[in-house]
Order: sequence, then structure tokens, then C-alpha cells
Amino acid sequence: MISKTKILSISVASTIFLLGCGKTDDTGSSTASVTSNGDSLLTTLAPSDWADAASTFIDPEGNQIGYAVFKNAPRAGVLIRVDVAGLSEGWHGIHLHQVADCSDGAEGFKASGGHIDPDDRAHGLLNPDGPERADIPNIYAGPDGRATAEIFNTTIALYPSEAAAAEAGPYPLMDEDGFAMIIHTNADDHMTQPIGGAGARVACAAIKPAN
Repeated sequence: MISKTKILSISVASTIFLLGCGKTDDTGSSTASVTSNGDSLLTTLAPSDWADAASTFIDPEGNQIGYAVFKNAPRAGVLIRVDVAGLSEGWHGIHLHQVADCSDGAEGFKASGGHIDPDDRAHGLLNPDGPERADIPNIYAGPDGRATAEIFNTTIALYPSEAAAAEAGPYPLMDEDGFAMIIHTNADDHMTQPIGGAGARVACAAIKPAN
């Protein structure tokens, strides 16, 4: 039996530094392995050997606006660090989606699919019938439009592990389609269906398995 979801936001803060903009490839996705593109990412968010998976956030026009890195915990869960610019000031919903595809920003990043929810639960960290495994705490963007956060989600894993299988616990994110992290224009109220009233998808990071 899978225990009730426990998700902890360890820190959310605003910070300031310059980030160069650029375009991703035509799929809007990045490989899970840390490549030369990930070098600046890791110097920003983590030591060079820290991340097990990494990707860039893009906006609907395809501009690079931030980074996400993921670290598998030894037994259960994934530690996630994000750093993203160009957001409106305030709280923003952020969720994990089914497919590593950010190629349709002009259409609202719909290609990333719905929330990761293998247990068929209701959306929302405050919902008595939830949460989904995709659900994580909001991030906060300061007056400069930048949000930096570290989040721990105990219900997921990047890849299957013997420990996870023995506990019948964390759900592995890395299938052949990978997964995406989506940021929304508004805060997630952690109750309203299907996305907590978080509104449009304004940033997307696609994470694919390493080749």
C-alpha cells in the first residue's frame, strides 16, 4: 500500500543574476545527461557532479529562461532545483507532466500532456482525495521576475531502483517519453480541479532519458 503523499518544499527564494537567452532544438527538449549546455546550469544551481538529470526552461516563444536539475535520493524521492526568469511577480504553480515535449509553446505547451498521476488521484496538496505525484509546492518570483527554489518530492524517482521496488513506493519518471516540468502563470490553490486554478502554461522544461 502506498502511504499518503509527503511533499516538502525546502526553500523558495528570489535571487538576481544575468542569464543569457537562446533557442532550444526543434523538440524543445534536453537530454537527461549533463552536457556542455548543462555546465553553466550546474555552476548556477549545483556542483558539477550533482545532477542526475537536467534541462532548460523555455518560454512560449522558445527563449531559454531558466534551468531545472534533478537528483535522485538514495532510497526514495527526487530533489529538484529550479532557477527561472521572466515570470510575473508572485506565486506560480509548477507541476510534473507526462511527456518530455516543449515544442508547441505557441499552443501552450500542450504536447507535454497531463499531470503524472499513476494512482488516479485528485489534484492538489491540500485535497483530501489527492495529491497527484505531479503536485509540488508553488514557486515565488520576486519583482525582478526570477524564482529560485529547491523542492523534495518523496513519491517519485528518476529511475526504478531495488529499494523503491521493495517499498512499492516512488514512481519512476524516466520512461521512453521522459517527462516535463511546467510553470503556470498563476498560483496553484492545491484544491481546484484539474490544476488548482494555475492558468496558462508559461514555461516548460523537457527531460529525456540519456541516450
